[in-house]
Amino acid sequence: MTTSTNYFSNGKLLLTGEYVVLDQALSLAIPTKKGQHMYVEQLEEESRTLSWKSYGHDGKCWFEQKFKIQKDPNSGINVVLSDSTNQNQNNVAAMLIQILNKATVLNQEFLSNSSFQVETKLDFDRSWGLGSSSTLICNIAKWAQVDAFELSKVSFGGSGYDIAVGMMGGDVLYRSPVMWEGYVFNPPFKEQLFFVHLNKKQDSREGISTYSEKEVSKKTVDAISTITEQMISCTDFNEFQKLIEEHERIIAEIIEKEPVKQHLFNDYPYALKSLGAWGGDFILACGDSQTPEYFKNKGYPTVINYLDLIY
Repeated sequence: MTTSTNYFSNGKLLLTGEYVVLDQALSLAIPTKKGQHMYVEQLEEESRTLSWKSYGHDGKCWFEQKFKIQKDPNSGINVVLSDSTNQNQNNVAAMLIQILNKATVLNQEFLSNSSFQVETKLDFDRSWGLGSSSTLICNIAKWAQVDAFELSKVSFGGSGYDIAVGMMGGDVLYRSPVMWEGYVFNPPFKEQLFFVHLNKKQDSREGISTYSEKEVSKKTVDAISTITEQMISCTDFNEFQKLIEEHERIIAEIIEKEPVKQHLFNDYPYALKSLGAWGGDFILACGDSQTPEYFKNKGYPTVINYLDLIY
């Protein structure tokens, strides 16, 4: 006899507060329609194994591994590799082992009496930076019935805003794992907002490491918090753009990088804003019906209207 359970966690975008969310600036994070699915089949077998397959948005399996589940008398249940794998696969396997073993520490009943077959499926391209890691953490936390923030600490770290979004599945006003709340961000000009992918995946952990070396004043953190408060209540498109530009100016000073508009699109007539670590993934573009054509002509074909990606 087998039992099957399905889990889903939304991808995320951080609209305000990149970098300074690490210093508890009030930040707005929103879920994407696209996320990650996880299908878990529990098997009544004595072999005590965990078979894992991960599929990309194109339906192709990009990771496959079998693990052993064994009882360690000192530390509880341990998940270990059952066979050899190549280096790239081994890095993913090692990360999974770390997460699963932490989950068994947080819930000693997790994986305690069965074998399992697990399949994960992403709705979005892994290079998009919408949270292939955070959605995995959230799905495993739901399966293991453990605290997703605690599970995240042992694996990917960061501020945790992506975990809040993945667990809640809604807009989040975020400061820290213990200071966040649900929100509904619903500006009247959503049809004039676009997400443009910069054809490059940015390493958020590298961005966090670089930012951690900076000294950021409370005045700067408060300034970003104020902009977030103003943006979530803003109903005027032009005022919204001014807030974006001020946000970009402040972050540029902190991380000593040129804002994306000046760097790549200085002839674009509307405001642009980096989302997450600067230099890759998606940017937010204010615009009009000509916006997709502008970016595609510049060599950036992935231009998604706000309403097509966000609820």
